[in-house]
Amino acid sequence: MVKPHQTLAQGLLVILFSLTLSACGGGSSSSGSGSVAPPPAEPNNTSVADGVNGPLDEVQTPVSESVFGQIIAGAEGTPLEGTLDCVRQAVVIDTLDILDSVALALSEAASTQDPAVFEAASGNIQFSLDELSKDLPGALGVLTGEDCNGSGTPGSNPLADTPLAPLGDALAPVLAQLSTNESGNGQDADLYSLALLSNQLATAFQSGMSQLPAEITGAPFLGGALQTLSTTLTDIDTTLYWFSRYNGDAAATALEAALNRALTNTLTTIVPLTMLEAQAGQPGVLSTPIAQGIDQLTSALGTNLLSVALPELASAMNNELAPVLDPIENTLLPAILLAAYSGLGDSEGTDPISLLLGTVSSGLAGGGSGSGGGPTGTPLDLLLGPIINITGGASACPFQDTPLASGCSLFTLLP
Repeated sequence: MVKPHQTLAQGLLVILFSLTLSACGGGSSSSGSGSVAPPPAEPNNTSVADGVNGPLDEVQTPVSESVFGQIIAGAEGTPLEGTLDCVRQAVVIDTLDILDSVALALSEAASTQDPAVFEAASGNIQFSLDELSKDLPGALGVLTGEDCNGSGTPGSNPLADTPLAPLGDALAPVLAQLSTNESGNGQDADLYSLALLSNQLATAFQSGMSQLPAEITGAPFLGGALQTLSTTLTDIDTTLYWFSRYNGDAAATALEAALNRALTNTLTTIVPLTMLEAQAGQPGVLSTPIAQGIDQLTSALGTNLLSVALPELASAMNNELAPVLDPIENTLLPAILLAAYSGLGDSEGTDPISLLLGTVSSGLAGGGSGSGGGPTGTPLDLLLGPIINITGGASACPFQDTPLASGCSLFTLLP
């Protein structure tokens, strides 16, 4: 890799970037929305509002409040409450804020035709990487009873002597390096350096994940969160690679794919829907239409990203996720949480890893899984049983007239 720092190279990049934007619709007559928004003065990224303000807030807010809000509230008063809240910070806020910084800059650049907007985005990106460097070890360390918002010791492994120790070992040196690159000195790192740090973090996470036992990677909530983080960090690496080289078109394509996978993984693996489908012998019956709905949202993002100004981009995304989220938050998620959290009442003093591998996994694996104890006596009862409970025993399909209507075929088996 060659860092573009020579004057001649910068001039060529300006010319090439302008041509790229013109070729992909960057010459929109829409007025810009101003310069790239600066990051908050004091990093404390515990909510969407604390992070980068950009078009992806329209996605981050409902996922944080409607999806993770329920997951966390259901575990209130148990050791899982803090764990799940820390996962929310790392997944929904920090990683998506990095993508939001890129989306914000691409939209501004398309409107202003000014490649300097790319470098101006480095402050936002660095802020989000700084926050991730704090929240990621916290989200992992809280599994052993630590405070996820605590400072911790850079370079240490909070997961030592746990099944997640290989992941902590792989991440420790990279997180220590990130902790020395914080923006408190008033100097923003250049895009090339940030892209390099992102690559190191993604590589370390993948290396650590490859050493984890299947019981961890397949555990409800925990396994889904780790898989989502691994995929999202890899996608961020790809996005920043192109963004740091001022290639707007390639960065926009990578951004669209990154958001698509982040949302799909969050709504079908962190929410352990694919696990339940597999146990019920119905893979894809509900997760496939969820993925299709997300495809529509991210396609709208990709269509507008390099051709309109920020207000139009945010408007294009506003409420686009609602048709998918409504049946998840109102029907699927309460049913899943009812099964998963049913044994958490007397869990005080139990570490979160044991709860996720034991009580929660047992709750989701329970019910009439072909033993004849459920409404149909088939593996479908793993999905249908809790849903029937929360809908008052009605056999009418709760997904009618939603993007999940294809799942209504499940309810034809009910008596």
